[in-house]
Amino acid sequence: MLIKEIKPIGKVGRDLKKCENADEIIDKIIELPLRKACKIFKNKNIETNMSSANKKNLPKDGKRVEKEDLKIDDKIHYFKPNFVSAGKGYAWIMLNYDKLSNENKDKIFELENELTEKCVWLVYSMYYAKFNKPEDYDEYKKKYDEKSFRLVYNNKYPRRAVFIRMPISDDTTVEEVESYFGDIANEFCGQ
Repeated sequence: MLIKEIKPIGKVGRDLKKCENADEIIDKIIELPLRKACKIFKNKNIETNMSSANKKNLPKDGKRVEKEDLKIDDKIHYFKPNFVSAGKGYAWIMLNYDKLSNENKDKIFELENELTEKCVWLVYSMYYAKFNKPEDYDEYKKKYDEKSFRLVYNNKYPRRAVFIRMPISDDTTVEEVESYFGDIANEFCGQ
């Protein structure tokens, strides 16, 4: 089966770490190519916030959105660029960086080097930047903030997010996406 045959589900999830029937919920709200990886992350107690791998993610006119396409200035931006930009030409999973163990944060930086910055986005929410909520600051947050860029999304999602992305095309299969994200999820440690 090809990604171009996958319809978007468009359902909002919830905290699955506390659900007894998490696998059933994943099967209902996560698109087929990403279910395996989301289950692996759940079993490792790693918070996934959003994901997408469907026909709407296919590149338009062969063009993928890269972070250099999303540069914004310091003016207030209410709606764009937003997290949907992460999926223009890519299947993706969003992780909550701040809730990762230090070992898994190190894994994120390894993946960024290994897969390149095109496939690992470190994103800081514009929502939080606007309201400047105070927080404890450590070396991992500092390292993250030095490499991150801003996107607009609301406070239902984490202040610091990691988008793990895979380039897709009309010929990309569900199995290729499932294998790519499953292999990545298996590299993380349980926490």
